[in-house]
Amino acid sequence: MEALIAKVNAFLAKLYIPCKVPADKQMHFIGGLVIAALLTPFIGAYSIVVVAIIALLKEIYDYLHKDIHTPDFWDWVATVLGGLVGFVIVALLG
Repeated sequence: MEALIAKVNAFLAKLYIPCKVPADKQMHFIGGLVIAALLTPFIGAYSIVVVAIIALLKEIYDYLHKDIHTPDFWDWVATVLGGLVGFVIVALLG
């Protein structure tokens, strides 16, 4: 996944569009997008709610395991924004 993000950032840099979003937030965004895109055909806009719940549970897990994970509100935001974008893309295509 990190290699894919590095390639996307390299492509954007060639277009003179620097991406200053940390790779961690990009991965959360992509995760939310993929989950919502897969669920939207079956449950519609509720896919955004499911993504938000999954992201919240992941951050709670990170909070409970601080020795190996870092809980971050902005990770949750990035995941939910990805879910929203995934929903919109599928809704517009379908």
